Amino acid sequence: MTTWQLQWRHGQAELRALGGLLGPVTFNLADGRTLQPMYIAPWADEPGTDDLPPLLRELRGELPCVPFGRTDFPEGLKDWSPRDPGDAWEHGYSANQPWSLISSDAQHLRIGIDYPVDSDIRRLERQISADPDHPALDISLTIWVRRDVTLPVALHPTFRVSPQGVTVNPGRFKSAIAYPIPAEPGISHLQPNGSSADLAAMPAISGTIDLTHLPIPPKTEELLQLIDCTPPFSLYYDSEGVEMSLWWDPSQLPDVMLWVSNGGRAAFPWNGRNYALGVEPVNGVFDLGRVAAPPADHPLAARRGLALKKDQPTRLDYRMAAR
Repeated sequence: MTTWQLQWRHGQAELRALGGLLGPVTFNLADGRTLQPMYIAPWADEPGTDDLPPLLRELRGELPCVPFGRTDFPEGLKDWSPRDPGDAWEHGYSANQPWSLISSDAQHLRIGIDYPVDSDIRRLERQISADPDHPALDISLTIWVRRDVTLPVALHPTFRVSPQGVTVNPGRFKSAIAYPIPAEPGISHLQPNGSSADLAAMPAISGTIDLTHLPIPPKTEELLQLIDCTPPFSLYYDSEGVEMSLWWDPSQLPDVMLWVSNGGRAAFPWNGRNYALGVEPVNGVFDLGRVAAPPADHPLAARRGLALKKDQPTRLDYRMAAR
C-alpha cells in the first residue's frame, strides 16, 4: 500500500493512496503531551481481511466523500422517494480508489484523482499542510465537475474512542435528529426520527441516551445529524488530557452527521469490538441523499447537497488541531 508521510516539529501524519485516507496522526504539544486521535480499524493488518472491500479493509482516519453516502436503498425506509445513486461506489469513487501524489515537501502533501468519464465529477485534489507553529493540520479539498450539478458532499473524519473515555463538545447546533430507521436493526437504541436540542438527552426507545461522553454502556450503533452546526467540534481525551478540535466552513457544509460506533456490529470484521466517532460535516441528508429524498415535512428536506459549477472549482477548507 502506497503511503506518504508528514513530519514536523509538532507531529507526524500518514496519508494513504487508497481513498486519500489520513491517519494515523500524532500531535505533539509543547508541554510533552501527545495525542493520536484518528480511528484505526481494529482489524487493520489482521489475517483474513484480504477479501474485504478496499475501503473497509483499510478503514481509518479522515477522507473526503464526493458524492457522500450509501448506494443501497435501506429496508424499512418509508415515505422517502427512491433515487438513483448513479454508481455503486459507496462514499464516492475517490473513497475506493488510489489517489496520485502531485507534490510534497517538508510541510505539505498534495494528491489528486480523476473520476470516470461518465461521472458528473471530473477531478478531486486534496492538500494536507502541517502548521509549522502548532499541533495542527490545515486541509483543503478542491472539486472540479463536468457539468453544473448538486450533490451530497461530506468530510469524513473518524476519531478514536478510547476505553478511558472521550467527552464530546459539539459546536452550537439547532437540533439533533436521529436516523429515520435503526442504524443497526435490532441493535440501535435511538428513537428513529427522534430529535433534541441537547446531545446529552437524545430520545431513545427507552428513555434518553447521553452522547456527550463515549463510550456509552449499551453496545449500539447510531447515526444522527446536527442541524446548523457551528464549528469548532471538539473531543476531549480524558486519559491524555488533550482536546482535539475540527473547524470547517458551515456556509458550505451546514450540518454534522455523527456515526457513533459503540461495539454494536457483531458481524466480521467488526466482531463487537469497534469503537469510533465519525464527525462528518455534510451538505446532504444523513448518508441517504444519493438514494432517497425525504418527505417534504422532514427537517432535512431542504438539504439537497452542494451546488457545484462546471467552470468554477469548489474548494473546501478545514482544520484539525490539538491543545
